[in-house]
Amino acid sequence: MIRTIGAFCAAFLAFTIVSAVGAANAADRFGVIGVENSTKVVIRLQHRWGTSGAWASDTLPPGERKWYWWTFTKPNEDKTPQFQVRFDSDLSPGQFVENYDLTAYQAPAHEWVNAHKYIFRYDGGGKFIEIYDEKK
Repeated sequence: MIRTIGAFCAAFLAFTIVSAVGAANAADRFGVIGVENSTKVVIRLQHRWGTSGAWASDTLPPGERKWYWWTFTKPNEDKTPQFQVRFDSDLSPGQFVENYDLTAYQAPAHEWVNAHKYIFRYDGGGKFIEIYDEKK
């Protein structure tokens, strides 16, 4: 009986240690943002990290998604500069450029599943395109 209790305690202790190690969280190493185009038009956008850097141009075809990430200088730094995006939201001739500040999720990997997701959708009777936080 004592051996059975001892074996049970040893097995329980081993299970507890393995469970605790497996449940440990990986260190956050990136700030991640994802954008998805749910419209039927190509989105031409510009983006940058921070408020004073150079703008980078990008395109997002209909039904596609892209993600962008900021790499931390050390694990769990959790300091991501503001991610800014701008695009022409007016589908008629001319331009109406909209600027947005997007917030990144801190994550251990720079993958779509870890991204704070935003979606381009039609607004205003299909005459405009806006970007929406997926969670709102």
